[in-house]
Amino acid sequence: MGVRNIVFDMGGVLMDWDPIKISLALCPDPDDAALLRKAVFDSREWGWVDAGAIAPETVAWTAKLKLPERLHDLADTFALHWFDVFDPMPATGELVRELKTAGYGVYLLSNAGTTFEQYCSRIPAIEVFDGILVSCYEHVVKPDEAIYRLFCERYGLEPASCLFVDDLKRNVVGAERAGMQGYVFDRDIDALRRFIKAQDGAAL
Repeated sequence: MGVRNIVFDMGGVLMDWDPIKISLALCPDPDDAALLRKAVFDSREWGWVDAGAIAPETVAWTAKLKLPERLHDLADTFALHWFDVFDPMPATGELVRELKTAGYGVYLLSNAGTTFEQYCSRIPAIEVFDGILVSCYEHVVKPDEAIYRLFCERYGLEPASCLFVDDLKRNVVGAERAGMQGYVFDRDIDALRRFIKAQDGAAL
């Protein structure tokens, strides 16, 4: 079965998830930014938000336990408003629209917390996606095979017809174990376009 559905991750693929860049945009002092990044983005609680197990406010609270009081307000900013400096990656959005025009199904499958609702309108090409599945609402996260199986069941897709595009190899491996094809995205749009064309022979 050829690839007829392209399933995109969000962070690092459609949106510029770069914790160091985001941290410095929120806190220009590099030492404080590193402390905040470790307490918020690198915490185990951050992953629990993606799983829908806790709220971002809980991440802020636990971060404050690890940080000096002078950084407590910034802990709230990091946990609750990080997406204010979460920038789109327009080139990937252009490819999504190309794929849609060429007749592919295009989908979004991402680990994210409930703040997704506050920034999703900024995701490039979100208006053309055929379906969107976000981890926090399903209480399962990549790379658990269950999230990929759930995605395919929800949208009535054969896993082998889907190419999953993610910037993290472990997430691509999870998709492949669930029967999907996978591609580790390194921000080279032309390379991804060539790969898709080679899988299906379609002109892009």
